[in-house]
Amino acid sequence: MKKLVIGLLGLAAAVLFYSHVAAAQATQPTKIGVVDLQRFQKNSKSFQKTGAEIKKKFDDIQKKLDQERDALAKVQEEFRKQSMMLSLDAQEDKRRDLEKKQRQYKFLSDESAFEAKEIEAEAIKKIMQELEKVVAKIGEKEGFSLILERRTLGLIYYHEAIDITDRVTEAYDKAKP
Repeated sequence: MKKLVIGLLGLAAAVLFYSHVAAAQATQPTKIGVVDLQRFQKNSKSFQKTGAEIKKKFDDIQKKLDQERDALAKVQEEFRKQSMMLSLDAQEDKRRDLEKKQRQYKFLSDESAFEAKEIEAEAIKKIMQELEKVVAKIGEKEGFSLILERRTLGLIYYHEAIDITDRVTEAYDKAKP
C-alpha cells in the first residue's frame, strides 16, 4: 500500500512538472527566421574570398591541363606532318606514342575534373559547417524557434521582417579572419 501511494505521488508530481514546463513553453512566442543563401553568397566578403581561393586552384588545374593539351596537339601535328615520310614501322611507333599520349591526357583530364569537384565539395562542406554554427548562435541568442533556408521545400511565402540573412552574413564575416 505504501508503495502504491508513493508511486501515485510520484506520478502526480511528474504530471504537474510536465504541465508546468509545457505551459511555460506555450507562453513563449514562436519566432521564425529565414536565411537566403544566395544573397549570403553574394554579399559575404569571407565567402567571396573563399570563392576566389577556389577559383585560383581551379585555374592552376586548368593551366596544367591546357599545357598537356598543347603538348598533345604538338605531337598530333608532328605525326600528321611526318607520317608521309616515315616507314610503316616508324608510323606505327609514332601512332602508338600518340595514342598513349591521348590516353594520358584523357586520364589527366578526368583526374582534374575529379580533383576540382573534391575541392569544391570540401569548401562547401566547410562553409556550411561554419554557417550552421553562426546561424545556431544567432538562433539561441535571439530566441528563434526555427530558422529556414529561403529555398526550403514547402516554403512558399515569408514576410521580409523574418529575413535574417544580413545579420547572418555580418556575423559570418566577423567570425572569419
